[in-house]
Amino acid sequence: MNKRPGSEEKFKEIAAAYEVLSDTEKRSLYDRFGEQGLRGEFDATSAGPQGVDPFEVFAEYFGESNSYFGGSGEPRGFNFNFGQKGSQNLDIRYDIYLSFEESIFGGKHDVEVPCFETCDDCGGTGAKSASCLKTCDECGGRGGVVKTQKTPFGIMSQVTSCSKCGGDGKIITDRCRTCNSHGQVRAKRSIEVVVPPGVDDGATVQVRGEGNFDQKRGLAGDLYLVLHIEQKKGIQRDGLNLYSKLDIDYTEAILGTTKKVDTVEGVKDLRVPPGTQPGHRLKLPNMGVPNINKPSARGDHYFTVDVHIPKTISRAERELVEKLASLRKIEGYTPPGNGGGVCAKDNIDQTSRHRTKSEKRWWKSIKDLLWRNQPGERFASICADTSVPWIYRRAPPNLPSLVAISVIFVSAAIALLMSKSGWSKPQHQRKEIEHGSLLLKKVKQQYKQHLDTPRSF
Repeated sequence: MNKRPGSEEKFKEIAAAYEVLSDTEKRSLYDRFGEQGLRGEFDATSAGPQGVDPFEVFAEYFGESNSYFGGSGEPRGFNFNFGQKGSQNLDIRYDIYLSFEESIFGGKHDVEVPCFETCDDCGGTGAKSASCLKTCDECGGRGGVVKTQKTPFGIMSQVTSCSKCGGDGKIITDRCRTCNSHGQVRAKRSIEVVVPPGVDDGATVQVRGEGNFDQKRGLAGDLYLVLHIEQKKGIQRDGLNLYSKLDIDYTEAILGTTKKVDTVEGVKDLRVPPGTQPGHRLKLPNMGVPNINKPSARGDHYFTVDVHIPKTISRAERELVEKLASLRKIEGYTPPGNGGGVCAKDNIDQTSRHRTKSEKRWWKSIKDLLWRNQPGERFASICADTSVPWIYRRAPPNLPSLVAISVIFVSAAIALLMSKSGWSKPQHQRKEIEHGSLLLKKVKQQYKQHLDTPRSF
């Protein structure tokens, strides 16, 4: 609520003026008899309006000379001065392209911004001279007219721009040749822009008062600088942190190393600790993006480790890896006999031919059975009638029979293994087969000696 003296009376005058302009009957009475006609006190012989002009009330309240809103001179509300002809948006947008490093550390930029300046020849009026400006007779220099119409919601009054003068309130009889009656000309303005450190891509910097200037309204717009940041190869930004990928060899991952890496501050040393796993992140602290509100606080630069494992290796490398595997005693691993670079299919085929744990246990049980250090117990339980072949005798199972059955199974296993693999097996498998053959021969010899030994019945 306006506390200034006379405010209440002025608002009453405004309300009365709006009521007159909104009602066609009251407006007709006012046009013919003035305020007396509105009160019913009029003489039919009288002519012309008396008292306060409603248009003057609106012009005083909403116009540029309004003292009830601070006298700023800026049109408000139902402004009758529509001086907008030839004007444009006073604000200017300008795009600036920064390098990745400039967005991190900031800096200064000298830019030339295209803008509109006031025409020096006409002073912004658009006329060749002051005598070439006339007051518009359609709106009386107000720039707008009031139109009243009936609607389903009642009688509505609308203030519109004057179609004759375009809202200027003035008519130019002879235009300025320099600006073509626009009152402004195109120009370029040199401005030094300070870019703060840590700006984001698409950020906007506002520079007040550096936009276009409108001489008619006495207003200046603002300059909006839109920042675009170029991408840097190998470095990604997320908030205040930077992210990169680090490729290392599998030997470097095992033993550890120091790598040269690219950062926003140049090439730096990054230590890779021994036993680094794929996907592990290594950090360079305080090498990220500064906080735009607190430049002393910076983010970090992270490096995601990618361990490179070669598909093929040399014979010497393979021997070293096999030695490493044997030292670590990898469960279920048996080094292949042939070295050198081999394809994955050969590795799978060789692995399928390696001995399993069950096969090892089976061979061990046979060895324990045949090589127990109890010489008197191997065949001592044999007791048979030599007149009848031993295979037809109905005797309970004993150790010699179990040995014979084992010999049969061992022979069958050796024959099957030799038929499938031939003699192209690796050297360690051929030795195992030869060792099994020797065991078989020894069992046969011992069993033959046992049969040749005289027995007493």
